[in-house]
Amino acid sequence: NIKVIRVKLPYVERGNLIRRGVEQFEIAWKLYFYGKKYIDQVDVILVYSPPLTLYWTAKKIRQNFGAPFILNIQDLFPQAAVDLGVMKHKVVINFFRWLEKNAYNSADIITVHSEGNAEFVQKIIGSQKKIVVIENWVDKDEVRPGSKINEFSTKYSLTDKFVVSYAGTFGFSQDVEIVLKAANDLKAFDDIVFLFVGDGVKLDEAKTMATELGLKNVLFLPPVPREKYPLVLHSSDVSLATLTKDVKTPVVPSKILSIMSSGIPIIVSMNLDGDAPKLIERAKAGFCVGAGDHKALAERILELYKNPALKELLGKNGRKYIEEQLSVQRAAELYENLFFQLIHKGG
Repeated sequence: NIKVIRVKLPYVERGNLIRRGVEQFEIAWKLYFYGKKYIDQVDVILVYSPPLTLYWTAKKIRQNFGAPFILNIQDLFPQAAVDLGVMKHKVVINFFRWLEKNAYNSADIITVHSEGNAEFVQKIIGSQKKIVVIENWVDKDEVRPGSKINEFSTKYSLTDKFVVSYAGTFGFSQDVEIVLKAANDLKAFDDIVFLFVGDGVKLDEAKTMATELGLKNVLFLPPVPREKYPLVLHSSDVSLATLTKDVKTPVVPSKILSIMSSGIPIIVSMNLDGDAPKLIERAKAGFCVGAGDHKALAERILELYKNPALKELLGKNGRKYIEEQLSVQRAAELYENLFFQLIHKGG
């Protein structure tokens, strides 16, 4: 009995950065326009960033209905874009920093997914009173442990291989180069396969690098439907989450939670002072290596290859942590409590 209003947007190529920038404002306006047109009662508003511009949508709806709004920050924009060199023009940077401050100050509550993100936001608004840490979550019933022998692994002849998977976006912040270099380090092992599933602006560059290195132990596949994604993880012996050294914000990639939920170990490669390595260490679900350190990545993969008992233990630890700490059910309860707190406060 939930009414969902879907707002249509034109398809925008991920590599068209100027058009994607315009799209952020287009999304905000269209959601406000259709929200005002089709909704006659609002109790509470939840929007997320990015796109940062959605705060404007929430602010306008609050003006119309008097409902409080929560801003959930997933990525620290524009800082992440600045770190990656995607956003360079000083005027543009200053504009989005101004927009960011307005967004944070406008919200009744700000939710962030880690302590590091909370500290970052606090420095901008000068207070922690309205910042709430609610870690990201995964549906433990949708992504759960499964057999390595399945339709996906059988189709691509992976059942008798040690599979190292990288599934997701080939973007500016993801470090695919380190995975290919690790594959090159381990090419002497005939039964270790590096599986890439996904697409993005850096995909062609990754394929070219694999060809130049003469890698025979890599397999590139297109994205799979969401319902098939667990099969990719079930087919894997270990899965990776990698970020370039330029990513200095304390981000926790969502794929980490899916990997843990599937019951296989994870290896992350990124700046080690962020929140994702702390999560992996806390859960005892895998290994963390420094950003760009392909030798360390290869060594950790080889450690799991040679030690099946350790591989199984780390996978079980990750699944247990998801069930106890990061399930969607637990997150829903936390947000529901937050909704009622705001509604009663307003009343």
